[in-house]
Amino acid sequence: MTIYLAVLGIVMVLGCFVEIGKINNWNGWFVRGEKTYTLPLTNVFWALIFITLVLFGGLRYMVGTDFAGYCEIFDNIAADWYVETYAGTERGYVWMNRIISLFTKESQAVIFAANLVICWLGVAALRKYSRFAPFGLYIFFTTLYYNSFNLIRQGMAASFVFLALGYAADRKMVKSLLLVLAGSFFHKTALMMAPVMFLMQFSYKPVVYWLFYLLSAAASLSERGRDIIANQLIGRFYPHVANDAATFNVDFSPTQVILCGLYLLLCIYYRKKMVEKNKGNIVYINFSILIFSLYSIYFWLPMWSRLNMYFICMYALIVPAAIDCEESRRLKTLYYVILLGILLFFLVVPVLMGGGDWYYGTFFEKLAILREEALWP
Repeated sequence: MTIYLAVLGIVMVLGCFVEIGKINNWNGWFVRGEKTYTLPLTNVFWALIFITLVLFGGLRYMVGTDFAGYCEIFDNIAADWYVETYAGTERGYVWMNRIISLFTKESQAVIFAANLVICWLGVAALRKYSRFAPFGLYIFFTTLYYNSFNLIRQGMAASFVFLALGYAADRKMVKSLLLVLAGSFFHKTALMMAPVMFLMQFSYKPVVYWLFYLLSAAASLSERGRDIIANQLIGRFYPHVANDAATFNVDFSPTQVILCGLYLLLCIYYRKKMVEKNKGNIVYINFSILIFSLYSIYFWLPMWSRLNMYFICMYALIVPAAIDCEESRRLKTLYYVILLGILLFFLVVPVLMGGGDWYYGTFFEKLAILREEALWP
């Protein structure tokens, strides 16, 4: 786990430099010919964050349960572009493998490329829309980025949705929905986020939220209601695992309910200021309500351990948008200290008690093995 915490610490420190650079207007200059160009140092820090994340995730080797499987997919597609085994796999991911195979037969390339896409979209969303880079980077690193080490295709789809959230809050719904559509070419479950993203842009009366909770509770308590919703989701997105009992495992997390509850309270407390500051912030407020209900009521959804990947990373944008409405800098700092303290506690303590899988290996280990076997120059 040490190396994960080290990388997380590096990107968060660089995120602090981003915030300090914005406040103090840090700039650098370089001369080309007779012209002098100004370079905001915040751009340099974001570039370093991007490079750190790309190298750490892109050069990992045999990290994640699906790593070997995705390497096998690449090897098979590189050998036969139209292998029937992957006829049902999303076209965007298949074509990514095909294009990469034109330049190399090394399967590590597809791992690097997938991570590159995730980092590119994730950092773009944080750079453009997160109101406090260190907190946004923490959430992104420990949710979408880390989970994508296992769920590579869905991680790519979720990164498109993550950026789409920012565009939705920026009142650019066409771009937002196009990004969701693009994500579906890598994992079709992203399509479910299109109607959700559209509905989140409206301001509803309190009675609508209460009605939503009541109906949600009724559907959850009703065995028939749960079956209808579950069968619809399985039939549309996961028909190949319909007969797998593990698909319907209940995944309830008291920790996530507590954290989502805290984030929801922040959004409710600053709701008026958030909307006054930017009408698009209603998207963040609505998502804070929706995500809390998903973790507290809809935790029984089939494959929820996968589907929540689209939602949990959204707090990287939601929470800073709420805290940014606080005028007192001391109180802002206190909010982040408390929240990051809680998050670090729930991250580190379970691992110290023997839980979690934080193995990390690099591609260079593979090269060393190949050199020993005289299969690499």
